[in-house]
Amino acid sequence: MSRRSKRIVKGPAAAQPFDWALLAALTAIGSSSFAFIKTGVATIPPGVIAIGRLWVGAIVLYFVMRLGGRRLPPLIVKTSAGYRLHLSWAWMLSVSAIGYVVPFFIFPWAQQFVETGLAGIYMAFMPIWTLGLAYLFANERLGAYKIAGFALGLAGVFVLIGFDALSGAAHANLLAQAGLLLATLCYAISVILSRRTPAIRPRVFACGTVLGAAILATPGLFFVEIDPSTWSLPSILSIFALGVGPTGIAGLIIIVLVRRAGPGFMALANYINPICAVTLGALLFGERLGPNVLGALALILLGVAISQRKPRPQIQPQIESVP
Repeated sequence: MSRRSKRIVKGPAAAQPFDWALLAALTAIGSSSFAFIKTGVATIPPGVIAIGRLWVGAIVLYFVMRLGGRRLPPLIVKTSAGYRLHLSWAWMLSVSAIGYVVPFFIFPWAQQFVETGLAGIYMAFMPIWTLGLAYLFANERLGAYKIAGFALGLAGVFVLIGFDALSGAAHANLLAQAGLLLATLCYAISVILSRRTPAIRPRVFACGTVLGAAILATPGLFFVEIDPSTWSLPSILSIFALGVGPTGIAGLIIIVLVRRAGPGFMALANYINPICAVTLGALLFGERLGPNVLGALALILLGVAISQRKPRPQIQPQIESVP
């Protein structure tokens, strides 16, 4: 004997208020990096800033991890087949290389050949990469609301930065533009890897990835001209600020947010960051806020709202056997 009942098929869990608070914190911290980098590169080479901020971030995250009573796993483990790299370190070093080392070196190099506005537009491709990769590899649903929301967010970034930057794309260095696309793809891949890692505590994972990135990036100093006598105090302090905030604390928030709400939700920060960056530029450096800022803000916020709208639950029949 059987009877027909109804079962609600639920989609991915909606972001909670705490997740939105983390996203807001990530956006604020991440946006500050533009101001700190502008101050830093005034007297310090970009490569030194990239490597310095990684080491500062690694030290900060190590103390955060130890205060929480956690330790890094051993680098090498012994198995029946011999010695091998610990599985946790294999995942963390993958994120280190793909999500930190490659983009941190590509962006300063590419921005020598393309305008800042054009580089900002390419950064907006990161959520698009993440959307597709999350659908393919992280089991995130690719619905009409999410696609429409991300498209509006991308349009908002174009409006914010200015369509003049787009016209300059045809004249910009093609190799540099390809590098920018590669860097944003690396960011997206690292986010998906962070989602699919085995059970590693967020503080341990954040510390391991940034420490691994610092170690992997350090040989780059051999290719950078270093003259500390020309470095100003504000530029030096900017390296510490970048390491503590956008590299250390932001790295931990990203791991927590990706695991709680998914890669697609975390990637929304890359649409909101330009708004905050432009605002900080106006407040700290007297840069003019054009009328396009309000229009861009409206498009971006509308896109964020639409992308997080959940479709109606689908109801499917289910047969239950009753003895």
